Amino acid sequence: MKKKSKTKICIIVCNGIISQHILKPFIYRTPPIPIFSADGASNTLYKLKIRPQFIVGDLDSIKRKVLNFYAGRKVTIEELRDQGHNDLEKAIISAISKKFSRIFVTGFGGKRDDHTINNFSILKKYSKKVDIRFIDYEYEIFFAKHKEEFDYRKGETISLEGMPAAYGIRTYGLKFGLKNQTLEFGKKEGALNEAIEEHIKIVFKKGDLLIFRKHFSRLLE
Repeated sequence: MKKKSKTKICIIVCNGIISQHILKPFIYRTPPIPIFSADGASNTLYKLKIRPQFIVGDLDSIKRKVLNFYAGRKVTIEELRDQGHNDLEKAIISAISKKFSRIFVTGFGGKRDDHTINNFSILKKYSKKVDIRFIDYEYEIFFAKHKEEFDYRKGETISLEGMPAAYGIRTYGLKFGLKNQTLEFGKKEGALNEAIEEHIKIVFKKGDLLIFRKHFSRLLE
């Protein structure tokens, strides 16, 4: 008998562009995957008639009627006024404290570029502490371990970016292969590569490598 995974999964919804399509696999899972709503994201979830399990942040963006609505439905409200962290980081800290070991984040961008870049900095900050991944309608975005292997679809796009740099990169199964090369922000990029095999392998020696790969809605497999 196959053992059940002990991975404890949640999703954080930020106050950027939120796709109901992305949230469906989490909501309709049995049991549903817990949702952390980062402050103002709660207003959009309210419109979509989605109930988060947690609302986290300084609560300066959530509408009062939305806050009262969710409070009356036993949603856990965590008001954290620490201005040293934004609402995404507060939600991540909360999720880690509750022993979630895989964290998906959506709504991380699309409204303000400075907020989006800041959120990518937070992604990097926590990537070595927990399995954390950004997801949008099409892509799953994460900082790679020094060796990554996964199945993929031939002909589909995959992008690699040094953040700020990754050294000694070797790739297998990509159209534009890298052989002990460096990708560095502002010097050499690895965007818009293409899978030529159904199995991809990426290894690198040191640094930080950001991967953008299509998820084909198989995030929870």
